[in-house]
Amino acid sequence: MVEVFITNFSNVTKHLFYQSYPQLFTMLFTIYSRKTNTHCYYSYLCYEINLERLYRTVMKRKIALAADHAGFEYKEIVKNYLSEKFEVQDFGTFSTDSVDYPDFVHPAATSVENRENELGILFCGSGNGVQITANKHQKIRCALCWMPEIASLARQHNDANMISIPARFISKELAIEIVDKFLSTDFEGGRHQNRVDKITYC
Repeated sequence: MVEVFITNFSNVTKHLFYQSYPQLFTMLFTIYSRKTNTHCYYSYLCYEINLERLYRTVMKRKIALAADHAGFEYKEIVKNYLSEKFEVQDFGTFSTDSVDYPDFVHPAATSVENRENELGILFCGSGNGVQITANKHQKIRCALCWMPEIASLARQHNDANMISIPARFISKELAIEIVDKFLSTDFEGGRHQNRVDKITYC
């Protein structure tokens, strides 16, 4: 079936997403009918609308950032870069003073795990410490990324919801490219979903 996706939501405001799903679909159905002057079945519209794409169109995506002292500068650069298009929550650190990275990574990872933030980006010297810490959370899949292609595959094949960036080993420009690729790539699902489902070990 052809996917129906409404690209012009001039009458939809952010509060729409705080409504219950029945109210949400009713509002969308009304807007769709007015714009197209075409009759369509309520159930058909409910089935066809891709809520994730709709959410991204209307509301800013929420991104968690965290770093230790080695990643502080890169975190600030990425935060400034993302702040116009995304809602960024900065979990620290907030200076170059020496700190322990788990103190900042755990709150950031928890926010992604609880879906308070959609995705997370972590920074430290090698990227290893923050990645290892984040992956102690059951619902976190954090990938160490040192090139854009790795970030893309992490999303496509592994459904990574966080990445770690090695600030001492890549340029600031490359870090931005990695972040862009991570945030613009979707999980492919299919056979990869079966594999991702087997990752968590209790």
